[in-house]
Parts: sequence; C-alpha cells; structure tokens
Amino acid sequence: MFQKTKIRLTLLNATVLFLILTVLGTSLYLYMRTTIIGGIDKALEERSVMWRPVTTISTMPTQGLSFVMGQETKLSLATISSASSVFARNVDILLWNDEGRLLNMNIAYSYPPNLMDVLQRSLQKEGLYSISHKGAEYRLLNIRADDGDPEVDYFQYVSDISSEISMLNTIMTLIIVGIIFGGGISIFAGLYLAKRALVPIRSSWEKQQQFMADASHELRTPLAVLQTHTELLLRHPGHTIEEESMEISTMLKEIKRMNKLVNGLLTLAQSDSEGLELQMRPVRLDDLTRGAAKQFLPLAAMKNILLSVYLPEELTISGDEERLQQLLMILLDNAIKYTLHGGKVRASCKKTASGVVLKIQDTGPGIPREELPFIFERFYRGDKTRNRTEGGTGLGLSIAQWIVTRHGGKIEADSVLHKGTTIVMTFPDAG
Repeated sequence: MFQKTKIRLTLLNATVLFLILTVLGTSLYLYMRTTIIGGIDKALEERSVMWRPVTTISTMPTQGLSFVMGQETKLSLATISSASSVFARNVDILLWNDEGRLLNMNIAYSYPPNLMDVLQRSLQKEGLYSISHKGAEYRLLNIRADDGDPEVDYFQYVSDISSEISMLNTIMTLIIVGIIFGGGISIFAGLYLAKRALVPIRSSWEKQQQFMADASHELRTPLAVLQTHTELLLRHPGHTIEEESMEISTMLKEIKRMNKLVNGLLTLAQSDSEGLELQMRPVRLDDLTRGAAKQFLPLAAMKNILLSVYLPEELTISGDEERLQQLLMILLDNAIKYTLHGGKVRASCKKTASGVVLKIQDTGPGIPREELPFIFERFYRGDKTRNRTEGGTGLGLSIAQWIVTRHGGKIEADSVLHKGTTIVMTFPDAG
C-alpha cells in the first residue's frame, strides 16, 4: 500500500516541481523578450517622432527632400541614410513612394540582396512588427505619410535585431536545458519529499495497526473467559447462584475489566481525534490530591500499605478538574496495585521555579531502566503476566500522559529495580 502511495506522491511532487520550473522559466523568457523588444520598439517610435517629414518640399535641387529634428534642424534626403549614427541604436529610415520605389537608394547598398523586396512588401502593414530574411531579424515601424506630402508616401524605420534575437534564443535554450535538467532533479526531489511525507503516515499506520491488534487481543481474553464460565454455568442449570458464585464472580471481574478497557480505548480515540475538550479553570491541585488519596486509604489498608501525602501549601493550576482527578486515580491505583504488602506510597505536590510539581512515589518492584522509555505507550507491559493478574489494561499511563500534555505539562518516570518508581509531573503555575 505504501509503495503505491510513495509512487503517486513522487509523481505528484515531481510534476508540481516541474511545472513550477516551467512557469518560472517561461515567465523569465517572456519578461526578457518583452523588455528587449519593448526597448527596441520604443527606440523606433522615438526615431519616428524626432525624424519626421516636412510637409513641403524645397524647390532647390541642391536641398532636396527635407526632414526636421525637433522643430529646427533640417537635413537633406542625402543625409537620411547616416541619421542612425546620431542614436545609440542603429535605426535606418527608408522613404518610399506609392509605387513602391525607394527614394533614398543609397541606403539600400548596406542591406543584403533581396531584402529591399521584403521591406517593400511589408509596406502593406502599418505599425510595429518583425521580419526574418536569410537568418537575420529586423524590427520595422511603417508609417504612412500625410496626404500633403507629394513625393514620400511611406516612412519605414528599420532596426537590425539579430543580436538581440540570438541572445533570446540562447536564453531560451538555456532555460529549456535547465527545465529538462530540473525535471530530472525534481523526480529525485519528489521521491525524497514523498519519503519524508510518508514517515509520520507510516508511523501512524503502524501504531494504529498495533493498537487494533492489541485491543483485539485484550478484548478477546475477557470475552473468552466470559464464554467459558457461561458454558460452565449452562452445564449445571439446576445449581443455585450461591453454588456458582465463584463462576459469577469471575465473570463480573472480567466484565469490569472489559468495561475499563473500552472506556480507556474510547478516551484515547477521542484524544487522537481531538474530540475531547477540556474545561479549563483554576483548580486547587493540593485539595484534589488530598481527596484522591483519601479514596485509596481502604485499598491501601487492605495491603498494609502506608499511604501518605505531603502538601505544604495551596497550589492552584489551570486545568480540567475531572481529567486531573482521573490522572490521580490512575497513578495512585498503579502505585498501590504494584506495591507489595507493607510498602509505602507517597503523593506530594510543591511549587518550583519550573512550575507546580506533582509526584507519586511507591516502593514497588520497580521498572527496568531499558523499559522506562516505553511505559507511556499504549498496551505496553513490562511483566505481562503480573499486569494481567492485577487486572491492568496497559492504557492507564498513556491516558495519564495525554492528560498532562493537554494541560501544557510534562510527565516523566524514574525507577530503581526492587526499590520503587517515581512519576513526576510538572504543570504551569496558574499564579
């Protein structure tokens, strides 16, 4: 399943990266082309404004057809061909009559053969456009002369843009090569991103699968016990309840354990989906700890366990009282459950520089050092046989960790084999 997902994610990521490169490369090329061609067009238009015809032709043969630059300078037809030397961009001005005859023929010698025919045919279009001729590129601006001019009918401004087009073609080639090369890289980048994206998904999936397997196993056991004892009861339909009290007691015990397990699963499922909203308000943690400890005094007395509390001051935190009560019940229940007869359990709460610290200590058998990093995982059990005997579900510490985390705190465990375990929780101080 993950292999197909990885392939799809890789293709998707690679496609997105390739499209981004294509769009960026195309945009860069279009911007440069627009800028360069726009600059050429602007130069042609400026020339058309600065070099414009005088509407009257001088009758003096030596003066010839005249143009003005600005409002004062007059240049003869013979000097039009050298007008481009005045400007940074080489712009030639061609003068045509209505019969398609070039009036300033001397400029034609600077152009390749047959280009004049192409330029003549282009007079049918007015405005700006480009033409190609034998590998060379030209930008043209054709303007029809005023009706008052008896000799010149068309003014054609010509600029050789071969170098600019060559540069743009080189840029396009580089962009295409870059896009192709980037496309290859995007496949590897897409694969890397797909692997990174699948890490939390795979982890979540594996945890979910493990969770389902553990939950099924935990539910299967009490159900099997219930089925077995129910079948035993059916073998003796004439027996009284008193005679079958042992079987019924075992069934009730398994029902309670299964109910506890289902409630724990429901809590964790809601916590995963963030379906549980905490009712946050100021809570006296010292009073809550004292009250929870009192509820466990009878159970502690049955095992001859000394249950004590150390609450030197009033301590207020912002929290959900019901969830904090559940937290204390889980931890005190674990502490008393796994502490041997004659042992000690101590609950303490005090304010420190890092916040309000709540500790639950016991003198039980302890937890091996290598198992401490895993005790908050769902269904984790160090000694599975002992946990089963004590009626544990393997969910208590997971729920405890969730409660502490949702309150903005942290929970840690420290343990020494054959000496006991200490659970330390730190909460933000509401004051």
